[in-house]
Amino acid sequence: MKNSNLKVLIFALILVNAVSCKHKQVLILKPPTDSLVYAIKVDDASEIDVLHQQLHLNIIRVQMPLVYFHVKNNETLKLLIDAGYSQPVNSKPEDAYNLSVKLVGKYDAERLKGSGVSVINNEPDHLLVYGSIAKLQALKNAGFNLQVTDYEIRPREIKVTVKEQDIQHVYDLGVDIFTAVKDSGNYTIYGSAFDFQIDSIRNMKYRVTILKSKI
Repeated sequence: MKNSNLKVLIFALILVNAVSCKHKQVLILKPPTDSLVYAIKVDDASEIDVLHQQLHLNIIRVQMPLVYFHVKNNETLKLLIDAGYSQPVNSKPEDAYNLSVKLVGKYDAERLKGSGVSVINNEPDHLLVYGSIAKLQALKNAGFNLQVTDYEIRPREIKVTVKEQDIQHVYDLGVDIFTAVKDSGNYTIYGSAFDFQIDSIRNMKYRVTILKSKI
């Protein structure tokens, strides 16, 4: 299977940015820095390692096809252009930095659906949502009750039986696959996933069994 750089970056940032924007349990919808942010387009997630290791980009977030990053000087921007990338464009830090927060109480489901914010997990007394600071601020301004995520974000342990050709599709969703065992012509996957990934698997017409609510 191909390595998914994307899922590692995205979910590392969920934790890092949540911590960097907390202060005394008061939700602060503000980027951790006012430094200039740039964005470039990439064709494949495999390019991310090259950008980080060879060109030393300080990558903030990846949302294919865009990579958001900081640079120390203009020489790095020149190296990007020399490497064949388009001219990096300035981006607002509020659009580049993502944050996970709790959504508590009643809310407009249709408004949330069209907000561009992702629902990571649906817990009994709240939703765990993830999005750019700009989009979260828009929700807050619209009256959504957003609060600090005061616990460690953990996926659910799952079991799902799929056709062999769909193992890669499940992996590409960002699911952490522990094992894939052959079972009567299909393969039973044991792994961990968040609710939005579980929903995507179910949309593939597979039955997902949740073995543990949190790992």
